[in-house]
Amino acid sequence: MRVHTRPGRLSAIVLIAATTLPGLAACAAEAEAEVVSAPAVREALVDLYAGGRAAGDDPRDAECFADELLERVTPEELRDGGVLDETFAPRAEKTALDRPVAEAWTEAQMACSDFVEQSTQAQEVLTKGRLDAGAYETCLDGRLDEKTIREATTATLMARLDDPAVGELSVAQSECSVLSVPRG
Repeated sequence: MRVHTRPGRLSAIVLIAATTLPGLAACAAEAEAEVVSAPAVREALVDLYAGGRAAGDDPRDAECFADELLERVTPEELRDGGVLDETFAPRAEKTALDRPVAEAWTEAQMACSDFVEQSTQAQEVLTKGRLDAGAYETCLDGRLDEKTIREATTATLMARLDDPAVGELSVAQSECSVLSVPRG
């Protein structure tokens, strides 16, 4: 049986279908993408924090970080804030994070690791073991307070490298490194 419609009415039906179907498909794809496995997101964050080497090293800091971060923000907020892509995997390209995610990241990081200790380890690698670790730690402890570290970390994650706290932290690390590497 053939349904007769007036030409104007048929155009309206086609227009409605043409505008509605892509939206329905997008909604279906979005709903499918939002079905996310919390353990998979946690594991991705562990690997991201540990630099993909959590299996070979002690993963406790990375696991702590992932747990702390997921207590502060949802996987959807991590996706929308620049950490995860549409499939809830870590973004391949580094992007500036939005403020709420950058602040949550900073709080999680500070809850699970000691900035001065991690900076010391990094400087030991950069100086090929010549760094006097105790002198460097003492120098940084005397130069940086928790507020400056928190502000610098958050600003860095937001790609705001011109923030005064970033400059203060960078200068402190550089000067403390120079003062803590024996000459000769």
